Amino acid sequence: MKDFLLNNYMFVNLAVVFIAAITGLLLFKKFNNTPVKYFIYFLVYVFIADLLGSYTRILNQLDLSYLIEDTVFKRNFWWHTLTWYIGSAIFFNWYFRKVIKNNFLRNVLRYALLLFLIISVVSIAINFRQFFEGTFNIIRIGNMSIIMLCVAFYMFEILSNEKVLEFNKDINLYISVIIFIWLLITIPLVHFVCDNANKDPNQAELKWMIMLYANIFMYLSFAITLIISKSKKD
Repeated sequence: MKDFLLNNYMFVNLAVVFIAAITGLLLFKKFNNTPVKYFIYFLVYVFIADLLGSYTRILNQLDLSYLIEDTVFKRNFWWHTLTWYIGSAIFFNWYFRKVIKNNFLRNVLRYALLLFLIISVVSIAINFRQFFEGTFNIIRIGNMSIIMLCVAFYMFEILSNEKVLEFNKDINLYISVIIFIWLLITIPLVHFVCDNANKDPNQAELKWMIMLYANIFMYLSFAITLIISKSKKD
């Protein structure tokens, strides 16, 4: 089973993201008048980004890797830095600022994102070569910090007002809990595994297995949440 998942990591990951995205599209009408429709757009974006970001493996499968062999695009680190580490931070920050009502918390998120973007741009500009050859620790940590802050602020607002009495009807709370659990699983990868994964095959294997299981949990949970949740106008 482990060998199967590792050998088919790309396809399994794309499959669970596709399930979440297609579920959202099929149920789009139910959430058309709520901010959740933007979350569905994001799931579609993630699927397309992951699909395009798999170009290295796809070209290898088609024996066309020579097309990018001597270019800066022979690795896809740059793509995932832009589309996930920066892109997802921007989306979740924007999305939670739409559903959070407290102006102070929204402003904190706004300035936190601005700081993250400045640090990201400066980091890439200073070490542009690294942009194509690997990821940036500071951007990975910043991404997770932004998302964690969004989730924490939303949960804080829920618990501090009358919304807590209807928490079981709030799809955004379920989304927040799923993301929170995913972060608890994946954050240790940044601090303890990622830096050594390129040197130690065992740690690399551990990294990809944990990441895959975490993604399977997150995206299938998103799909189930969209199915069982009822529409609620903002």
